[in-house]
Amino acid sequence: MIELFHKYIRQCFDTEFLYFILNNFSIKSFSLKKKGWIELTLIPKELTELLANLSKNANVLRSGFLCGWIHKNRFIPAPHLFNLSRRYGFGHGCSVVVKSQGVKAFLYGNDILLSSFDHFIPPIKKGEYVAVLDSSDMYVVGVGVLLIAEDEVEQLIREGKMLTAIIKNVFDLGVHIRNEKFFIY
Repeated sequence: MIELFHKYIRQCFDTEFLYFILNNFSIKSFSLKKKGWIELTLIPKELTELLANLSKNANVLRSGFLCGWIHKNRFIPAPHLFNLSRRYGFGHGCSVVVKSQGVKAFLYGNDILLSSFDHFIPPIKKGEYVAVLDSSDMYVVGVGVLLIAEDEVEQLIREGKMLTAIIKNVFDLGVHIRNEKFFIY
């Protein structure tokens, strides 16, 4: 299970980011009520003892940074993982930079259309999970599945198919506003 997380990190981030995570965080997994879903969080190592002591006297449901989920033998990254890498100065790929009108639509739960596309940050591959970055500040606003291959973009533009969905919305930060019960079980 954790191997899927490691594989995604090696594929989409600087190798040093994986070492940074392993040296500074404990990786914890939680089974979700949704069958077959496992949530992964990163807990700063300096807090693990404190949390262990807290859990003796209280029910600690979750702790740490949400870094993603495992479902159907695939790791699905959370936006927080990409933003964590940025906070500590690590680079990442597996991303699509999107113009502001696309960001707004994405944060309302919509897919990204070709008309909102700015550029790719490789490596990217059709059918894989990618981060969706706001072109104005380069922060990750969500994660989706890439619906087209990199070499299809020019062809679609030539054909005038600007309303073609290129990223299927999987998780966006707007969910916190749209559905306040999202994290209440």
